[in-house]
Amino acid sequence: MYKRQEYEGALCISPRYERLVTAVLGTDALEGVEFVYPNADEEEEAAIARTGLGVYLTVTGSTAREHGLVVGEHLFPSETVLMRNAAEHDPVVERALDAIAVETSSSEIRT
Repeated sequence: MYKRQEYEGALCISPRYERLVTAVLGTDALEGVEFVYPNADEEEEAAIARTGLGVYLTVTGSTAREHGLVVGEHLFPSETVLMRNAAEHDPVVERALDAIAVETSSSEIRT
């Protein structure tokens, strides 16, 4: 169970992640936290550096490090999802499925 730390203040986040972060952390953990957002012409990393604390999705973290940020807690795992339109047959997608040995019976692929 998550133990709430006593942080209160601004948390920079892109509006598109606000609901996801709230769902993951819970409203109790966010008590006293004020979501603030990057300016329209500002990179998320720069806005987080300006604010002092923030949340954003990253692949490698190199852009964050360029802004003097360090990776803190990992809130949720990352995954890659292959989606396809079952009504269309594409040999490239079929080769990709074969390459990663995805079996329809053991995956979430819906045809």
